[in-house]
Amino acid sequence: EKYNFYPSLPRQYMALVPSLLHTETPEKGCFLLSYLNETVTLSASLESLRGNQNLFTDLVVEKDLFHCVSFTLPKISSFSEMAFLSVQIKGPTQDFKKKNTVLVKNAPSLVFVQTDKPIYKPGQTVKFRIVSVDENFHPVSELVRISILMEPKGNRVGQWQSLKLESGLQQLAFPLSSEPIQGSYKMVVQKESGEKIEHSFTVEEVVLPKFEVKVHVPKIISILDEKVNITVCGIYTYGKPVPGLATVSMCRKLLHHFNCQKKEFCEKFSQQVNSGFILHFTNNEVSSCIYLQGMMM
Repeated sequence: EKYNFYPSLPRQYMALVPSLLHTETPEKGCFLLSYLNETVTLSASLESLRGNQNLFTDLVVEKDLFHCVSFTLPKISSFSEMAFLSVQIKGPTQDFKKKNTVLVKNAPSLVFVQTDKPIYKPGQTVKFRIVSVDENFHPVSELVRISILMEPKGNRVGQWQSLKLESGLQQLAFPLSSEPIQGSYKMVVQKESGEKIEHSFTVEEVVLPKFEVKVHVPKIISILDEKVNITVCGIYTYGKPVPGLATVSMCRKLLHHFNCQKKEFCEKFSQQVNSGFILHFTNNEVSSCIYLQGMMM
């Protein structure tokens, strides 16, 4: 003889579904069924002004069941809409149906724009990428419109219409002419919702920063000094050292020709420097006047 262990226990049903559902994003619904004494069909559908959409249908033969299913809603024309989530459990002797109101919204996305550098010279190529992710940082494939505008007047110099971000990513390039208008440019990415994301870059003829050469020599050089210390430094206007080749000449200038020597006596030094260097000049000759000349290369 077969015994029924649930003669007086009532059947129990529970459905767990988010009250906010996002489109084009996997959503999950879970169902708890207890004390069933027959095979039933479990189904769920979404009812809206656009019609009914069946989310899933499953046959349940167990007496107790906890089951979760995944489903994905298609994108809607508006940003959000109200709908009814209908759950039905149907068997030979029972028919249970329940409706609840849910809010359906298009999945929000975050769009990022990045260029390979902030400043470009005329004739260079602006390389950039656009990334779209959802609130969980999963890639979102969506259509965007891209415009490159010249500020401040906003003249458009380039555009892409209905560009799809495959797997949430697109990498593009925009070549600059050899003689573009220099100044600030703005890249505007517009989503289907109308939201705009902006990113700026600059086009200019980059000029190497100016620098000065500082030379420190003793105010007085005696004929008794065996060595003369000279410090030579190249400094940019913003304070950083200038790397390069420093060439310095130390000369004794002849004011009067008392002997056969008519050429000036010079010592020449060259050294590769990163910040500055000190010369040690040996005063081997008796001199009436010594002067310094040099350059940074």
